[in-house]
Amino acid sequence: MPKLSRIEVLKALIVLAAFLAPIAVAAGVVGEAMLESPRTLAVALGAAWAVATLVGYGFYGWKRCLGAATLLMVAALVVFVAYARPWVGEEENVMFWYTASFTYENSEDNLPIENVLLSFPHPNIENEPMLITGFSWSLFGPSPENQDKMVLQIQDGRVVQLLGNRTSTLFIQYGRENTQYGPRISLSIDKVYPQEVLWIQAYTLTSFEKSKDMTICENKENKRVYGRYQYQPSDKITKISFWVQLSKKTNDNLEKVEEFDHTIENAQPLGRSVWVRLYPTD
Repeated sequence: MPKLSRIEVLKALIVLAAFLAPIAVAAGVVGEAMLESPRTLAVALGAAWAVATLVGYGFYGWKRCLGAATLLMVAALVVFVAYARPWVGEEENVMFWYTASFTYENSEDNLPIENVLLSFPHPNIENEPMLITGFSWSLFGPSPENQDKMVLQIQDGRVVQLLGNRTSTLFIQYGRENTQYGPRISLSIDKVYPQEVLWIQAYTLTSFEKSKDMTICENKENKRVYGRYQYQPSDKITKISFWVQLSKKTNDNLEKVEEFDHTIENAQPLGRSVWVRLYPTD
């Protein structure tokens, strides 16, 4: 086998660099989307083949440069198909939609509760919290014309309309917390009036392989779910309720996976956080 000279090696490296340059530019412009779009990938490989052919022509002539450029394109396709898997995009992920609510039903004096602390179950896999995105909250109140109809008052801090005794927006902080009952979405709220409903929602993505293990329970086996509350005045007896649901997106529809709720007729925190079990709605 003849030994390649340094000049021949340098020529080959130049042709290789010319081939890779358009691919690198495309990757820099569109990022990972290049692998998820067959059209973008085809354009990048076509440009790479053309540039490598033009550069190689000066070294090897048309016949050899066409063969070399074609060989490089075939090799690139093998790499993309075998390792990058360009057909794998968001469609292989499974989306779960998470919704939960807290309702202050009433109390003897029907005055607001303040410094409200709440915790809801967090979507998890084997007690490891999943990344949630698109978190949003809304506050509803009873319609003046129909007390059974809930009307949007505030959404993500934006006032739509204030009802009843509410004269100002809702101040709320939220975050993730690890507890003895697993990960929780915890909220701190300044004030809630009777019959107001706080609604939260978000979504999370996971691979198809792991999607069967997604849950809002402590784990898939025991199916236990807990919520937590605390408020001031802590000796005030109220009627409150929790509700939480996890749904899975299937063929552009949402399919319920789990749903739990519980109404506490005589809630009274007495200066401490109170855990309450939520039960399946089925």
